[in-house]
Amino acid sequence: MKKYVLFLLFLSAFSLSIKAQNQKFRLSRQDSANLTSLLQRSGDYNNRHFYKQESDCYNKIATLWWEHNYFGKAVNFFNKSLEINDRLANENAIAMINSNLALIYADKGEYNKSLEYFKKTLTIRSFRKEKVGIIAAHINMSVVLNNLKRYDESIKHLKNALDIAREMNDPVQMRSCYGMLSETYEKAGDTENSMYYFGLYRDFNELVEGKKVKKAYEYAKEQQLKKELAEKENEIKELEIVKKNYELYTNKKKLKKTQSVNLNLLDTISEKELKLRYVENQKKLEEIKNQQINLKNKLIIRNIILVTSVILLVLFIFIFFYFQKQKSNKILKAKNKEISLKNEEISAQKRNIEELLGKTIEAHESINKSIDYAAFIQSAMINKTPKLSEYFPNSFILYKPKDVVGGDFYWYTKADNKIIVAAVDCTGHGVPGAFLTILGNNLLNQIVTISGITDPGKILEKMNSSVIDALNQKNSNNKDGMDIALCTFDLDKNKLYFAGANNPVLLVTEEKSQIIRGNKYGLGGFSSMLYERRKEIFDNVINMYDTHEIDILPNMSVYLFSDGFQDQIGHEKSKKLRSVNFYNLLKENHYKNADLQKENLNNFYTTWKDTEEQVDDIVVIGIKL
Repeated sequence: MKKYVLFLLFLSAFSLSIKAQNQKFRLSRQDSANLTSLLQRSGDYNNRHFYKQESDCYNKIATLWWEHNYFGKAVNFFNKSLEINDRLANENAIAMINSNLALIYADKGEYNKSLEYFKKTLTIRSFRKEKVGIIAAHINMSVVLNNLKRYDESIKHLKNALDIAREMNDPVQMRSCYGMLSETYEKAGDTENSMYYFGLYRDFNELVEGKKVKKAYEYAKEQQLKKELAEKENEIKELEIVKKNYELYTNKKKLKKTQSVNLNLLDTISEKELKLRYVENQKKLEEIKNQQINLKNKLIIRNIILVTSVILLVLFIFIFFYFQKQKSNKILKAKNKEISLKNEEISAQKRNIEELLGKTIEAHESINKSIDYAAFIQSAMINKTPKLSEYFPNSFILYKPKDVVGGDFYWYTKADNKIIVAAVDCTGHGVPGAFLTILGNNLLNQIVTISGITDPGKILEKMNSSVIDALNQKNSNNKDGMDIALCTFDLDKNKLYFAGANNPVLLVTEEKSQIIRGNKYGLGGFSSMLYERRKEIFDNVINMYDTHEIDILPNMSVYLFSDGFQDQIGHEKSKKLRSVNFYNLLKENHYKNADLQKENLNNFYTTWKDTEEQVDDIVVIGIKL
């Protein structure tokens, strides 16, 4: 168990080590000189159409930047090399560069992008049937998937790598796969499988390390035997030289029979000595030959032992895997039985779910009918008569609820020879927002039509207190409310009066445009504590909502709106339109008639949104005076 814990700590440390530090290191003078030289050589190779050499330069430049943590520059030069190798159809180089790009994005912590490049590497290695490359790609992908906590996919890749390693009968690769599987199961919380694969890793690690030691010992022993054999062969050569000298001496003796007695005596003594040495050397020669035979026999015996050991090892592995397979089959049978029981349970659950689904569909249809009828009621409430165009002939209303019913609405009426127009944005959208539109519509009718209040600031003051009372916000945590832009048109005096709660009004003439912003307080939307604090702050203030008086100028255009149009996400740029661009759009169209303005706004919105989901309800009111 202790070895298992230490192994997991080691693998965790290894996983962490692949994450690069964000700190960038300055290039040394030598590195800068190498970089300059490589850039110059790449240009020369390009001019001479030596594209492979140009690609090699880019790879070296990218590696140099990578080693100093300049990831952006490294990616740039690897991509240049990748483009060249794509043209050259150099599949091996493409696979290697994709692996390097994957490793860089892993260093940056961008694991999804890293995974994309490793997938490209795997595709090429698989096409080329490079088994070692396929194993490496699977293992690299498993490391990235572990960082993404997608452990099931990681395990799948590791098992694919393990199958190939088994086909190759490569115990080193098998050991790596078992180790990674143990780590991944541990991260996934499956301790049983983690311990199982750790046991396999430990066995194969001992097997691999044992083979290395045995191989080194046998190699050393073989070299010693070869050395001894060489020494004996040298001794044989020396004895053969002595033998030749003896033969030369014998021939010399025959030529000198006529020499003096002293010389004969000397030759006789020398002959005896040489014969004695010859006999001794013959004995040594026989001994050396015997030793040489013994050495050869030892080599033969060693080779027999080695071959036998290999055969026994293969047999042991075969028996081991056979029993493992038998064990796996027993586990599989138990699992199949368990799955069968689970299937029966799932079937029963499926029947219950189908029954619940039927009831849910019925409830859904009932709710949809209720919502459709609510939409009919809301439409009848909003689309009242007379139309706004009867008060302002050159005017339009663009109304686009996000759901069947909406949380934005428009309101207008004529009271005391004045025309009051409002664009209201309630909290939320859909059914919750629709409830607030009913409250807002009723409050405006009561305050303006019944009570006869036409001053915009006073209307908002009255609405604010009414919303707080209606939603019991003094004694609860309810925070719902409304934002509103409200204008009162006194055409007899040629005056326009405006007040806003979070929402502005846009005024456009031929000479200039003007945004008049409302007060930064919505209607309602405060819990009891916030409300009491707000009352303390504004006790000595006459109006919480200011009324702005504006002179009506010839051909002035007035625009009231909620924030739904400007907050819409665009499909092409994946960001909001923003208020500045929305105001510019209104200003660009202000000189056109109302119907054309509405059509242009609607077309622009449809193009901008494209396939993106509508984010909020939209109401835009345009009036040309």
